[in-house]
Amino acid sequence: MKRSTQVEYEDASPEVRAVYDEIMDTMGSPAVLNFLKALGHNPHALRAVWSMLKETVIEGEIPALLKQLILFKVSINAGNEYCTSLHGHAALNLDPTLTYDDLVALSGGACTANLPPSFPVAIDIVSRASLDPKSVGDPDWDFEDQLRDEGFSDSEIDELLAVGFFSYMMNMITDTYEVPWESPFPPPSD
Repeated sequence: MKRSTQVEYEDASPEVRAVYDEIMDTMGSPAVLNFLKALGHNPHALRAVWSMLKETVIEGEIPALLKQLILFKVSINAGNEYCTSLHGHAALNLDPTLTYDDLVALSGGACTANLPPSFPVAIDIVSRASLDPKSVGDPDWDFEDQLRDEGFSDSEIDELLAVGFFSYMMNMITDTYEVPWESPFPPPSD
């Protein structure tokens, strides 16, 4: 059975409203994203996912653009239209010199955009780890050394992997609940 019900603010329990208020305040938005409203039936699950989003995507040491590019690549390669649209839109807003075609090329391993050289390396490694964790376990290849060679600290490597984990989790939630589009995030085919 498809579950696409979302808990709107006016229908939310006091506990869920408190989390919604924190989300809107932190994000500076008058609304809560649909994927978070899909978790509005359970304040504990909502708070857990919101905390992960806040701590890994909104805060931290890694540049926001790199995080959004990782989230985009994992989502487009997982075939998740909601997350592809959401993170594509965020990346394009963070760097207006990028185009949607740049994002697609980057997600396919071809970097034509003017990005720091460390970005494609991190995007490739983290998306591989997110989509197929065993692919980074080759004993002849040390992904951590490769990321360190690109200038990432151990703390930043942990953060990059947390962003990848969050992307995997968000894709699962939005696919399972068939979360609908929200304005202003059009489907990638538009």
